[in-house]
Parts: sequence; C-alpha cells; structure tokens
Amino acid sequence: MRIAVPRPPSAALPSVALAVALASAAFAAPVAAETLDETLAAALAHSPAIEAAQARADAADAAVAQARAERNPSASVQGQIGYGRIDPRGFFGLQAENVTPRVAQVGAELPLFTGGRIGAAVAQAQAGRDMAAIGADAAALDLRLQVIAAYTQALAAQQQVASYGAMIDTLQEAVRHSQLMFKVGAATSTDIAQAEARLAEAEAGRAGAQGALNEAQARLSALAGRPIAPDTALPPPPVVPASADQAAMLASAGNPQVAQARKAADMASAGVRSAKAERMPTVGAYAEASSVRDQFFPGYAADSASVGLRGQWRFFTGGRVGAKVDKAEAESRAAAADARLAEQSVRIQAVQGFEAVQSARAMLAAAEKRAAATQEALRGTRLEVKSGAKPQLALLDATREALSAESARIVAQGQLLTAAYTLRSVTGMEQQ
Repeated sequence: MRIAVPRPPSAALPSVALAVALASAAFAAPVAAETLDETLAAALAHSPAIEAAQARADAADAAVAQARAERNPSASVQGQIGYGRIDPRGFFGLQAENVTPRVAQVGAELPLFTGGRIGAAVAQAQAGRDMAAIGADAAALDLRLQVIAAYTQALAAQQQVASYGAMIDTLQEAVRHSQLMFKVGAATSTDIAQAEARLAEAEAGRAGAQGALNEAQARLSALAGRPIAPDTALPPPPVVPASADQAAMLASAGNPQVAQARKAADMASAGVRSAKAERMPTVGAYAEASSVRDQFFPGYAADSASVGLRGQWRFFTGGRVGAKVDKAEAESRAAAADARLAEQSVRIQAVQGFEAVQSARAMLAAAEKRAAATQEALRGTRLEVKSGAKPQLALLDATREALSAESARIVAQGQLLTAAYTLRSVTGMEQQ
C-alpha cells in the first residue's frame, strides 16, 4: 500500500508557478549571459528526468549483481526451542516428563549445474542494464533538444526585441519629422497618421517579441533550475552528416531507440534460453550439521553432519514448460521485429532530418540575401527621402520591410540550429 506523505507548502508549488517565479527573478535582477553549453550543463545537473533515468540505471546494475550472485554459495541457520511435556507411556520404561525440545541446524549449498538458468538470468539482467543506460542517454538527448529549442527561441526573440526597438526609434523620429513638416505645410495629416500607424505596428511587434522572449526564458529557467540569460548571439550550427545516406547509416548504428530495441531483443532471446533451461536438472553441493535435544522422548539427543550432492529433475510438467518456451519464443520474434522496425523508422527520420537541415540552410541563405537587400534599399530610400525624391511614407515602408527581413533571418538561423541538433540526436552524434 502506498502512503501519501504530505509535503510542506513550499514544496507544493506547481511547476507553472515555479517557472513564472524563476522568470520573474530573471527580470528582477541582472543575470550574467550564459552560453548554450553552460545552459545545457545547468539543465543536465538540475533535471529530475536525468536523475530518475540514472536511478533506473543503478537499479539495473544491481539486478546484474543479483543475477550473478546466484552462482555463489549460500548458507543458512535455523533453530527452534520450546517447552512441553512428553508421555512415552512406559515405552522403553520412560515416564512422562516436562521437556525443552530444541533443534539447531546450519547448512550451506553451492549450485554446480543449473541447466543454464543462471546464465540466462544474467544475460537478461545485462540486457536490462544496457537498456537502462541507453535510456539515461536518451533522456539527456531529449533534454538537450528542449534546452536548444528554448535557447534559440530566446535568442531569436531577444534580437527581434532589439530590432523592433531600433525601428521604433526610427519611426518616432519619422513621426516627429512629419509633425514638423505638417506645421510648415510640407506634409499632410495623412502623412502623420501613416507614420503613427507604422510606429504602433512596430510597438505591437516588440511587445509580441518580448512575450516570446519571456516565455522562452521562463522555460530555460525551469529546465536549468535558475534564471538563465542567453548569450548575445546564436552559436554556429554543429557538424551534421554530409549526405542522407550517411545520416541513415549513422542512425542505424547509433540511434538510442534502435539500441534499446536491439537490447530488448537480446533480453527476449535470453528469456527463451531461460524457459528451455526449465527442462534441465539441477545439481548442487551441500554441507549440513544439526543438533537435536528432547525432540522425541525425554533426554533424546542427536547430533549429525553430512556433505554430499543434491539433485532435482522435473522430467514431466504437464506441458507447463513447453507452453513457457512457446511464449518466450513468440516474444523473442516480436522483439526482433520491433528492432528491425525501429531501425527502419530512424533511417527514415534521419533522411527527413537531413532534408530539414538542407531546407533550413536554403531558407537561411535566402533570408540573409533578403535582409542584405532590404538594408541596402533602406539606405537608398533614406537618401531619396532626404532629397525629396520620395515621400516619407516610402521610408516607413522600407524600414518595416528591413525589420521584417531581419526578423525572418533570425528565425531562419534558429530553425537551422534546431534542425541540426535534431539530426545529430537522431543519428546518435550527440552521444559521441
């Protein structure tokens, strides 16, 4: 029966409230900027998922030690003492007497032959240990992806906030300029309204970017267990496979899901050996010694000691062992098929991930060209507006287009980083 242990009020804070509290703390006091690697290290050290996965791995290690210990000798001692009355009714001339019957026995056994039972149990435990270790690695990879996604979102939003801030400064100056020009009759009220509309649009964009930044920083703080301020720039994308074929090959060899599925197949195969071993006899060496007093009649005493071999063979089980073997063999076939299916699935994921990286690279290249072109157009438009060749509205549109292009570039850069790390996770490169 599981007993619920009440926690103090401070421990009952919901995770959402904790995230909000951490985010609030992040904005309440300046926090030194941290790189992606520093943030990942903090998250790995704080994560309850990693702690739980490691605990399961430790339990699996103990299961291997337990299975291996079945090969070792065992020793036991048992005893009994009581108080009673025995009446032999004159047999052997003995009369009724009060007695204190007591028995003490000590023994040791060493398994010599178990028909493969212990070896199969050890193999199963080792496969379980390997699966648990892979599970811990997989949990770390999943956490890394969560941190990277939040980190890139935070940096992209952070840069968008800065870009919108610069645009707002420009538009505020445009509004002021339009108002001055209106006073001297060189602009209309429409020019002022259009400038104010662009300014309001930029302020709304900055508010949205600030909200995305707050959300990403709250997620980072919750994952790391403390306030996190991302660095000022996104890191370059990591190395990824050079081709789709290479990505598929690496995924087949190093993907954690495939590795776990293969270990599960090994465990099921060991289960078949364990079931078949039930048909085999067992043989063990033993040594026993005992001391008996007042057990059968008053004054009875018997001491004994023996060593030898003890065997057992259940040569007929009414079909029980056969059914157990059939079940184990079916489970082994299913586990082997699951392993092949997992390999097939991750190969597809690897190819899709590689194509996603290629697409993200192309999108980033296009976004960079667009951003550069809009910046050049903005510089030209600013000069043309100053010379009177174009109206103020043209400058506002050029500024808005430049900001939109820069925001798209930042988003594309974050998408490339996320896609690259996702591909590395699928291919097992993050474990190297």
